[in-house]
Amino acid sequence: METVLVVDDDENVRLLLEVELTLEGYEVILTEGGLKALRKIKEETPDLVILDLKMPDINGLEVLRTIRKENKELPIIICTAYEKIKDDYTIWSGRVAAFLTKPLDLENLKDIIYELLHEQKQPGQIPET
Repeated sequence: METVLVVDDDENVRLLLEVELTLEGYEVILTEGGLKALRKIKEETPDLVILDLKMPDINGLEVLRTIRKENKELPIIICTAYEKIKDDYTIWSGRVAAFLTKPLDLENLKDIIYELLHEQKQPGQIPET
C-alpha cells in the first residue's frame, strides 16, 4: 500500500484528504506543520507528499528545500491558495510533481497521485490543472 503524507495547517483539508485518499486505497499520514513533516519523512519515507506552502512553523518552500537535500526523487504535490507563488523559482528548482491551487479539485488530485505512483512520471513534469 502506498503512503501519502499530507502536510497542511488546515485541519479540514487534512481530514478531507485523509478520507478521500483512504477510500482510494492509500495509507495517509497527517501533519499540521513543516517541522513535523520533516520528522515524519525521516522516520518513514512516504511514497508521495502533498504540501501546503503557508504554515505557522516553517513555510512549505523551506520544507521542499530540506526534503530535496535528502531525497531528490520523492514526488511532492504543492497545494496552496496562493496561485502567484507558482512562478517562484524555488518551486521549479525543487522539482515539484504538480502545483494545485485551493480549493482543490479532488478528482484531479487523485488522478495526479495515481499517475505519479503507478505510472512513474518524473518529478518536474507539471500536469496542467
